[in-house]
Amino acid sequence: MFQARIASGQWEHDPGRRALADGEFAHGGCAGAPRSLPARAVNAADLRFFLAVREAGSIKGGARALRVDHSTVSRRIAALEEALQAKLFERTPEGLVETDVARAIVSIAERIETLAGELEDAAKAASGSPQGPVCIAVFPVLAVHFLIPRVPDLRRRFPDVRFEIYADVAPVNVLKREADIAIRTYPDGREPAEPSALAVKVGKVGFALYASKGYIERHGRPERPVRGLAGHEMIAMGKGGPGNAWNAQLEEPARCSICVYPGLAVTAALHADLGLGVLLCAEGDADPRLVRVSDVLGAQPLWVVTSDAARNNARVRAVKEVLVEMMRAAAPQLDGSAMT
Repeated sequence: MFQARIASGQWEHDPGRRALADGEFAHGGCAGAPRSLPARAVNAADLRFFLAVREAGSIKGGARALRVDHSTVSRRIAALEEALQAKLFERTPEGLVETDVARAIVSIAERIETLAGELEDAAKAASGSPQGPVCIAVFPVLAVHFLIPRVPDLRRRFPDVRFEIYADVAPVNVLKREADIAIRTYPDGREPAEPSALAVKVGKVGFALYASKGYIERHGRPERPVRGLAGHEMIAMGKGGPGNAWNAQLEEPARCSICVYPGLAVTAALHADLGLGVLLCAEGDADPRLVRVSDVLGAQPLWVVTSDAARNNARVRAVKEVLVEMMRAAAPQLDGSAMT
């Protein structure tokens, strides 16, 4: 039985302590050694650090995920071990290994973290006007060509909200509060969200074939509709970009001159006149250095996803509604029909 104490989220800093190595925690003998002082109450905020280290498999990995210094993570793990009077991780040559105690408390720690977030959301929702941080996770191309240009409008509508844009190809879990809102594109037939998350379909993102003006001057423009690309070179995208399969099914496919990843690297290769490339229309149509040389080749559904707990969070709910409105208004630019 332990008492959970919700911290304010401000982590203490002790400049006098040396930085600890990965797997070394700031405590002395918490594996059952007798103590002269009673164990302190568990700080629920420490559970966040425990879960991050467990998922990453290392102190440094947990620190990267939480965007804090690894010595802070070590101190928080040590504090939790002291409160529980048990060791949570063993250091081995292969890395950190969780103990039986760690495995026993994982599900409880996850529930407490979720409840703490819901408690914070409910309190802020009751305060009235939307205020506080809202983290939006989005893949880089859409961040650059849709979301960030609209942040000034979002800030005018929500002056007390601090926007955090997480632009990465790596997925986030909204149920674990890694982001408040996720903007995702998934092929038809794939689930766009985690179980119990809320997903709203807002349209589609289209993709088409593009070339630089310099490439066209040297190699000519493919005939439309594109049925073959004999004599042309294609910039392939790693990890199964949409252009790869499309090129492969042509009667005469283009020769793949280079393979790059992620999608923004395809744009750089196009600018370098390295070949033809398939881009999202939202990016390619807006680039004055590129020319669209095909009709829209295909499209994938676009979703806005939040956790179920967002229903009780006034600021997240309000920002989500405006984002959905903005994305639906921008449908011709996102799906590529604005150029047809």
